[in-house]
Amino acid sequence: MKRIFLLAIATLITAYASAQTDTLRVTSKHLKVKQLKPGTRQYLVTVQTPANPKVLKQSLWTRNVSFEKVAGKEQLVIQQNWVGADTLTNRQLYSICEKDFRPVFHTGTSARGTAAFNFESDRVVGADTVLNNGFKGFSIAAEAATFNWELDMETFESLPLKANTVYLINFYHPGSKTAPQYYSYKVTGSEKLLTVNNTSVDCWMLRIDYSDTNYGTFWISKKTHEVLKMEELFDGVKRFKIKLGTVVQV
Repeated sequence: MKRIFLLAIATLITAYASAQTDTLRVTSKHLKVKQLKPGTRQYLVTVQTPANPKVLKQSLWTRNVSFEKVAGKEQLVIQQNWVGADTLTNRQLYSICEKDFRPVFHTGTSARGTAAFNFESDRVVGADTVLNNGFKGFSIAAEAATFNWELDMETFESLPLKANTVYLINFYHPGSKTAPQYYSYKVTGSEKLLTVNNTSVDCWMLRIDYSDTNYGTFWISKKTHEVLKMEELFDGVKRFKIKLGTVVQV
């Protein structure tokens, strides 16, 4: 009887330990950039609003990852092209990072004009070398090394994902008045995601809670590390990102 009791206690302790949540404050040293494969990814992005729930606003996001020499130094370059039904929502983004994902430079062009930034060790500043930069003279302090939030999907591809883990990521959206800060992303479980030709892909589910009612969940392939799906709810607006199986030229 005593042996059975001890075995039961040991089982409970093991189960409790396995359910404990680990927390990782992410730095560039933790990222597995080799998981980030060069090439093109495309996402169908849809938005559904409470005012018009039967209509989906749609756009196509093309994101290209490459490792190339910039000013004689090999760096990570990510280019994005967003095309929607309304040209006012179109954007072209160009980002340079060190090979370990530390951001160096970012620029975006849209109907609002050009926004260009340099990421420094303790701040993000408007790039004074870019013509017609609407953020020339801009500066915001960063208490710790920050990551470019415009590259969240690629950042997630590089995370060392595992069960029961919270990842604190110091993100900054270039040009925002909100200073860089840590955001909490938690692996809430895994799920078989149905994909092309009725095949299923085993995915981690990575979730961020913006508030009690607003959230975003990303489905990330355990094998290829790519973000295959995102579902977001914010103030009643639903947004989905679905990775396409075939690249479309736009």
